[in-house]
Amino acid sequence: MTDHGMNKNDASIPHSVWPADWLRTAEREAADSLGLTLYELMQRAGDAAFQAARAAYAHSQRWLVLCGHGNNGGDGYVVARLAQAAGIEVTLLALESDKPLPEEAQAAREA
Repeated sequence: MTDHGMNKNDASIPHSVWPADWLRTAEREAADSLGLTLYELMQRAGDAAFQAARAAYAHSQRWLVLCGHGNNGGDGYVVARLAQAAGIEVTLLALESDKPLPEEAQAAREA
């Protein structure tokens, strides 16, 4: 059991939860410090997530990728594209909204 009373699943990918406002600021600062656009940062994040999932589930040939309606959804589109390019069968489910996707997430979706 963790300190939060949740069951630990050793087969799960490690994760942390951060407040959205803090994360938006951190992403902008990280992109600026590296001389990257937010889209380029999204590509790197999606690639890192793909690599971590691929290493954790090396024998998986079918993935379900869920994409929200924000920049985390954009990361999901990057993961789905990379998985498909690696020969993995991908099912992608995306949350639709009346609001347009953020620019970076829309670019990732189109790619």
